[in-house]
Parts: sequence; structure tokens; C-alpha cells
Amino acid sequence: MSAPASAAPAAGAPFAVMLRGALLPSAISGLLTVIAYAVLSGPGAAGSAVLGAVVALAFFGSGMVLLSRLVRSANPMAFMAVGMAVYLGQVFALLLFMIAFRDREWIDGPALGIAALIITIVWQVFAMRAFRSARLPVYDTPPASPAGGAS
Repeated sequence: MSAPASAAPAAGAPFAVMLRGALLPSAISGLLTVIAYAVLSGPGAAGSAVLGAVVALAFFGSGMVLLSRLVRSANPMAFMAVGMAVYLGQVFALLLFMIAFRDREWIDGPALGIAALIITIVWQVFAMRAFRSARLPVYDTPPASPAGGAS
């Protein structure tokens, strides 16, 4: 038996739906990118593509998980503040990663960047596809009007 139509979805429901919808296709696209680099450019480029894929998946996945756990209020201002804080944290983590690995000779920059770019595109497409197909309300439904009319 399904839940009643008036039951509100859980606070983190949109993010959980988007995470489930985007994680597998993104991981598959990352794996295909790594395989392509292994065949075309060798193991060094494949290793860099693995690193790019892991960083991109961690970047997007951690954001969705954090938002699904932190947003427990329907207050739009709280939602925006938490979303911006999570995004700022992600940007700082990515900055630290870039600083730590910028001068490494064993990294193939194009392989790392292309793998991250492919995962970024696939993640965005499938996250939006999952969100649109979930049919989650983005606003509060109006309360039912009392029967018999008002005076």
C-alpha cells in the first residue's frame, strides 16, 4: 500500500533521489573513460583518469549526501544558507586537491580533467533527470478547504 497523497516527502528526499539517479551512470561513464585512456594512452593516463573520476564522484556525491542530511527545514533561507555552505566547502576541498597535485609529474592533466568533465556532465544530466521524474513538490500544497463554505 502506498503513502497517502497528502504525506509530505522527507526533508532530504530530492537530494536522495538525485544521488541515486546520478551516481551509477556517472560511475559507469568514469569507468568507460578510464578504459578508453588505458587503451589509447596507457596506464599513466588511465591512473590520472581514475584520480579525476574519484575526485569528481566524491565532489558531487558528498554534496548530495551532506545536503540530504543537513536540510531538515522547509525554510528557504535555511536551505539556501546550507546549500551555499556545502558548496563553499566543496570548492575549498577541490582547491586543496588542486594545490596538492598541481606539480606532480605522474599526473596526466588532460586525462584527469577530461574524466572529471565527463563525470560532471553525466552527473548533472542524470541528477536533473532523476529530479524531474521524481515529481516531488517544490512548494507547499494548500490546505483542503472546509466543506460547507465560509460565511
